[in-house]
Amino acid sequence: MNESATEKIRTIETPEGTFTVRLILDDLGKIYPGMVRYTVEVLYGTEPVYTYAINSYEVPPGSLFETRKVAEIVFARLAHDVVSRPKTYTRPRVFTRPLPGRGTYDVVILQGSPRRFGNSARAASWCDDEADRAGLSSRVFFLQEMDIRSCIGCYTCYNYGYCPIDDDMPWIIQALESASIIVVCTPVYTSTVPAGLKAVMDRCQWLHAREKILGSEVRARGLLIAVAGRRGKEPFACVTPVVNAFMENLGIRPTGSVLVGDLDRARDIRTIEGVEDEIRSALRALLGLGAEG
Repeated sequence: MNESATEKIRTIETPEGTFTVRLILDDLGKIYPGMVRYTVEVLYGTEPVYTYAINSYEVPPGSLFETRKVAEIVFARLAHDVVSRPKTYTRPRVFTRPLPGRGTYDVVILQGSPRRFGNSARAASWCDDEADRAGLSSRVFFLQEMDIRSCIGCYTCYNYGYCPIDDDMPWIIQALESASIIVVCTPVYTSTVPAGLKAVMDRCQWLHAREKILGSEVRARGLLIAVAGRRGKEPFACVTPVVNAFMENLGIRPTGSVLVGDLDRARDIRTIEGVEDEIRSALRALLGLGAEG
């Protein structure tokens, strides 16, 4: 996955014991072109007690500092700090935010509409019901009702495998990582997905980083269900590739889509003949239950 090399190392003897400060270079070019990560570790004996990491994608073009220079400054300051106050580094100082200890499901449904009782929400409820009939655990995430902030492109997730933004996203990451089926239910907003759903997709770079950095793996199959006001295929020309790109980026295998148009006229998806059966059948096929369930 990546090649590591110890660039610098310093052993420090103190009244508290032996410390080692080391600077490690990781070539992450297989993840992103030219990406390099520098990690500065403090070890108390053989136990890591402090870690700082920075990668080359964090530093914007034209910055006053180069990534390596920043890492070298941190290395020097940490070595000085260990000498000055070694007792501070005798216990681990962990700056990660683990995923929730609960919240795993067989089927995860991302409901992208801000309308809880709208047409895509109705489609999500049919999928949820089919999972329940099959005896599987499922969860509909009503994204509009969650605190999900936009990705800020900090690339910190490629250092530690976690996102520093404090919001509800860990619950979604945990669920996606454990699911066997992922359904995206969305309306078409200005020819693409609503902002709340797009924010979740962007923040799932965190999950991409977990896969690449920590070796996590998403083994789910994905289904897109999209609804639009206009009839025909044109309203879905952008939505389909956007959702497929999101799935493929995470290793989710897209297995098809159910696209329902003409809702400006029909208004209620339940009035369109055959649509409910089509959606339920699409999910049953993923569950391996066949047309009859």
